[in-house]
Amino acid sequence: MQKITRVIVANDSLEGMDSALAKAARIEHYTGAEVRALSVIYDTVAEEPPESLPQAQQVQLIEALKAAERQGLRRLTERYRSKVAELEPQVLWSKHPKEAILDAVRHAGAELLIKPVSEHHPLADYLHAPLDWTLMREAPCAVLVSRRATWGTPTCVLAAVDVTDVRHLALTREVLTTAATLAAVLGVALHVATAYPQLGQGVNDLQVAMDYAGIKADMCESRRKALAHWVETLGLVVAESHLLEGKPAVVIAELANALGATLTVLGTAARTGLGKLIIGNTAEDMIGRIRGDIVTVREPWN
Repeated sequence: MQKITRVIVANDSLEGMDSALAKAARIEHYTGAEVRALSVIYDTVAEEPPESLPQAQQVQLIEALKAAERQGLRRLTERYRSKVAELEPQVLWSKHPKEAILDAVRHAGAELLIKPVSEHHPLADYLHAPLDWTLMREAPCAVLVSRRATWGTPTCVLAAVDVTDVRHLALTREVLTTAATLAAVLGVALHVATAYPQLGQGVNDLQVAMDYAGIKADMCESRRKALAHWVETLGLVVAESHLLEGKPAVVIAELANALGATLTVLGTAARTGLGKLIIGNTAEDMIGRIRGDIVTVREPWN
């Protein structure tokens, strides 16, 4: 991501839209980006057979539901009208909110989608992926999963990458450049981080002939060099680079919370390391662990 020119704030309800709009207004203030507010709704009244609900009445009911939603969205956007030019609310009627939102993102050519965080329930999420997950996996642009709290005074942006994943170099580049762009937009420091495996004492006890400390030092040093290479190659201005020992989903979240990171930027296309950890069932785990907002990016499409 080099520039943010179009932002879409979208959800399948009005929950969390106020804080998401506030963040979009903050981004628009620094970038001049076009901002669109979108709500996708549906009601089973559309599935009533004609014998129980004549088509004319069905159409009237649907239009009334859309008008009510539009009015509610307009009330939320009203306070930002003076700050964001041409901020008009849009309501779409669709049984499939994911497809409706993705179509809107593609049609607008948006570089950033802001989605209020869904309410997550571990067992239910395994059976039916929340809208958060599907958008993170499939959106052709960066997705900012927005919590209800507004940003207040932003602190820093944290970019988390797997520098050993040579199969997805484009994804690593996208995570780092997106994080740098967002840090510049918010006027805050950029931190970068990568993790390496935790070799417990049990490994040392079982493999007494192996140089446990040496292996650990080599893993750490190789990642330090790789991370420094990325920072130098991309010309990033970084406040601090972090080498973390342990499971990425855990240690990255701990670091983000310790820093009070406003945004933590992660990749969602790789199938190893950190990228793998935020695809599938562990996506909810990452959202649940990090107290700030999360931005996910996919590997650029050719």
